[in-house]
Amino acid sequence: GDCLSIAGLSREVGVLNKVDVTAPVIETVAATIDDVIDVQLQAPDACPRYVGRIIKGINIKAASPLWMQEKLRRSGIRSIDPVVDVTNFILLELGQPMHAFDLAKLDGGIVVRKAVQDETLVLLDDQEIKLNSDTLVIADNSKALAMAGVMGGAFSGVNAETTQDILLESAYFNPISIAGKARNFGLHTDSSHRFERGVDFELQRTAIERATALLLEIVGGEAGPVVEKTSAANLPSCAEITLVEANIEKMLGLTIEASEVEEILTRLGMQLSKIDSDGISGWKVIAPSYRFDMAIEADLIEEL
Repeated sequence: GDCLSIAGLSREVGVLNKVDVTAPVIETVAATIDDVIDVQLQAPDACPRYVGRIIKGINIKAASPLWMQEKLRRSGIRSIDPVVDVTNFILLELGQPMHAFDLAKLDGGIVVRKAVQDETLVLLDDQEIKLNSDTLVIADNSKALAMAGVMGGAFSGVNAETTQDILLESAYFNPISIAGKARNFGLHTDSSHRFERGVDFELQRTAIERATALLLEIVGGEAGPVVEKTSAANLPSCAEITLVEANIEKMLGLTIEASEVEEILTRLGMQLSKIDSDGISGWKVIAPSYRFDMAIEADLIEEL
């Protein structure tokens, strides 16, 4: 999953070439208006983190800058409008799928819940589907707005008719809750492809700040405060793994110097602390949140 973003690929390239990676500088965007949206997590096991932000007074008719259109085109995504383009750009750059709602179309706040059996939703591709009770949806106080982690709905999506106000969404969905749901309806999207494999569970706020800064630059407008709802008990945790130096040679059949082991794992974002006790030499390794595929010693040895 980590290699489905330019940020993740950059880390791999940095390791292979022993060069430092220059990440984009992402500043916090201060709120200039007080507008916030109420968010309820009614299915916290499936969506333990939801981040939203209102942006008012945008110019949807503005053109996306050529550099962004070109980066999207070279990645196989066509430019649609500046709001959709920015969310697609964040998906490619950081690996965080995002969505924007037309604020005028929302009834009250946001409710993240399971669908009611046979509840209907018209998707962005104009296909009307009947939802199953195990399908996670983003809803407002009266209706489903989007199939979580898969595709937005036509009614509330941002398009050329969008007035001037939007709600930006950046969420973490449990991969198990998204896996297979898109295929049940014959769908496969850039968003579902990433959420099924797992997205960095600490990335949501960073992504919304990045998207806000880009949008304000391109379409103008004023941003409200970031609203974040989190169920800490349902979020994953970073794995802590013991790596025994002798096991590296035993599994790989080759010797890697301790200094090189440390460099490779550090460049991949792992936190290392040396172990040397009871005749065992090695490291305690804490994997970063974007490497949720790290669970056991063999995973680390595979990286090496």
